[in-house]
Amino acid sequence: MKKRLVSLLCALFILSICSISYASDGHELPWGKDFSTFKNLTFSHESNDIKYYVVKGEKVCEVTKVAAAKATYAFKGGKLYARIVNIFDSSDLDKLYKHFSESFGKSKVSIQDGWTVNKWTKGDVKIKLKEDIEGTVHKLTMYYMPLAD
Repeated sequence: MKKRLVSLLCALFILSICSISYASDGHELPWGKDFSTFKNLTFSHESNDIKYYVVKGEKVCEVTKVAAAKATYAFKGGKLYARIVNIFDSSDLDKLYKHFSESFGKSKVSIQDGWTVNKWTKGDVKIKLKEDIEGTVHKLTMYYMPLAD
């Protein structure tokens, strides 16, 4: 009986470590990688030497089970610079806010051009969770800071 209990506790411990690891790494993208290494991209537009591509089949955040959303990758100098996600359900915005707050701590909040913006930084990546003042448009943006000017 004791062996089973110890085995069960060990299994739960290992499972919890894997979950924590997945949660903290769930937002890792191949930042700075060359455009040619990506698949399922459809050109959207270009602005200020940054090319934007819509991503097909992108999972926004497996940990929070965010509903289907439109994801766009931005490439600067042919390297992955940013990811922009249009979030269609406001409850998903709440899930992401909670997840980022638990993973990276309290956000820095500001109002910018009609948007409420929550910001976190993890290593070289700046994360912004944005909602327009009316609460109708929601976006998650991530920027790879070494490629920022």
